[in-house]
Amino acid sequence: MKSDFDKFIEEVEASRKNFWEETYPKMSLEEKKKYWLASTHKGMRTQGEAFADEYSEFSKEWYDFAKEHEPQFDEIFDYVTKNLGFEFDWKEFNKRIKK
Repeated sequence: MKSDFDKFIEEVEASRKNFWEETYPKMSLEEKKKYWLASTHKGMRTQGEAFADEYSEFSKEWYDFAKEHEPQFDEIFDYVTKNLGFEFDWKEFNKRIKK
């Protein structure tokens, strides 16, 4: 018998899978830009508050995941970085996404 925690994890994973396979592909380019902007802003803010390192959310695995799910990711992320409300450090970002 599955625990409540196991059921919860399965629901979260199913929801995530549904988002990337069903919801995200149907979004317009503008909606995708808004999604990545909000996600990046929240992630960087959270990482900054928790670890004093806004760029710690970025990794090669993160970048590979983004590229796998969004063929236009580089174009979209360029938009994102120009609209975050602060100067984005491309050197730091590139250091994080390389292995």
